[in-house]
Amino acid sequence: MATILVIDDQDRYVDLCRRAIPEHDYLGPTRSWREAVEVLKKQRRSIDLVLLDVNFDIPAEQLLGLPAGADDKQIARARRRQGLEILGRLRRHLPDLPVVLMTARDDLDIDRAAERLEAEEYTYFLDDENVDARSLRVQIENVLKARRGQDAEGPIFWGRAPPMQRARARLQVLARGRLPVILGGPTGTGKSLLARHYIHPRSARRGKFVSVDLSTIPRDLVGATLFGSARGSYTGSVADRKGAFEEADNGTLFLDEIGNLTEEAQKMLLGVLQEGTVTRLGDVQERRVDVKLVVATHEDLGALVRQGRFRRDLYMRLNPACTVNLPSLAERRGDLLRLLGWTARHLAEGVQLRSLIGEYRRRAGLPEEGELVVCTGGDVPEPHPGRLVLLFPDRSIQLLRRHRWPGNLREFAMTIENALTFTFAELVGLFLGGRGDVVQVRPKLLRDLLRAVRVDTPTDEVGWKCQVVVRPDGTLNHLAQDVERQYFTKLWEQEEGDFAAMARILMGDPECARKVQLRFNQLGLKVRELRGGNG
Repeated sequence: MATILVIDDQDRYVDLCRRAIPEHDYLGPTRSWREAVEVLKKQRRSIDLVLLDVNFDIPAEQLLGLPAGADDKQIARARRRQGLEILGRLRRHLPDLPVVLMTARDDLDIDRAAERLEAEEYTYFLDDENVDARSLRVQIENVLKARRGQDAEGPIFWGRAPPMQRARARLQVLARGRLPVILGGPTGTGKSLLARHYIHPRSARRGKFVSVDLSTIPRDLVGATLFGSARGSYTGSVADRKGAFEEADNGTLFLDEIGNLTEEAQKMLLGVLQEGTVTRLGDVQERRVDVKLVVATHEDLGALVRQGRFRRDLYMRLNPACTVNLPSLAERRGDLLRLLGWTARHLAEGVQLRSLIGEYRRRAGLPEEGELVVCTGGDVPEPHPGRLVLLFPDRSIQLLRRHRWPGNLREFAMTIENALTFTFAELVGLFLGGRGDVVQVRPKLLRDLLRAVRVDTPTDEVGWKCQVVVRPDGTLNHLAQDVERQYFTKLWEQEEGDFAAMARILMGDPECARKVQLRFNQLGLKVRELRGGNG
């Protein structure tokens, strides 16, 4: 049984749920954002899911996103879109809480907004109770099933961020099927890890896992690498050789950076996918192969097709509907502390760090084996036999939160590994007694490590970017203020409420923090509300 909060100005949907899906416990409905906040304050830890209506026929003073001096037209529009405003607040304050958006309106703008604001699902109701209940049940169960999974599974950290939960739910289905899978997303998001440790173990094909990074293979050897070669088929070919497809027969073949395939190799790959057979270079014999194909790219394959760099027929054979885009680390901000703890513990099991930590334990008079816990903030836990505490103070956490992480999970893991290595290496040589069971990862060390890996142009030179929504308004002044309010809010969230950091980005000078805060207040933005107080 799950606890589900319903945010709706009417009883229709909650009554439908209680009649047709009675196995769950429903709270509400809460009629506005303010009412929802009161419930969330008291019962946040017990709430598993939010069902959120889009249209709210409530008094103007209870509406979010309404400009000062709004006319009747603006009020009507705010009521029609109130659910999206509430969804934006939920994403801002509770990024981990899954939301199913509900509407009876056929509005493409709602589709786009729901995806942008990361609604877990969105349901169109058709005024047929049986159909509506069945559709809603499926969506609720899909979300809850994903939420019940562990944050981590083997070497994979899933976390609770909605984009990663959606990716996990899709991969649960695609991994077991026979269709190819396309893994998209920025570099360093864990595509090869997912192919090897998640998709392959769940595939119906139990053979080998074979991985080929197409960005590292000379163009004239791609064909032989993938499809094999007969003796004498090219200079230096002195024996018959299997290719990756034959090696992976009845298993999984992972092709990384598929966008690097040559035109000739693309044509050959299309033939393999169509016929299920492979012909080695310089040979005429067809060999049947059965593989689970997983391809990965950090590029937009659709864009490559439009540019003429990737075959349209191959793209369609790879089945773009089976694409799973992995989110960047910046899209998983709510997972950062959990990811930090998991990464530190995972890395501590590696050979190098395990040896360093073991030596430190001996010098500190601690048992060689014992629990390793990660704590954040300023509170130092009481000693516990055998336990070693890694303490990341508030300033260290702020540095991790503010970093852009262009290298995503790969860069994050490297940074934490370096931080732990330097920390324990220093302490092994300098341990002076005291609370030996607590090891602090110093902010200055993290700052130096993050500066060392930074290769991009400083933010104030390239400009700060964010996405805003232009909502038609009766006056251009109101519209401009709405846009300004949106990007001030996004920047405040990104910089964790640091007005000096905001001033550096907006005005090039952190000393202008007071000016930025004054404009922030003039726009009607309130720090208390943004931190989750009454809205």
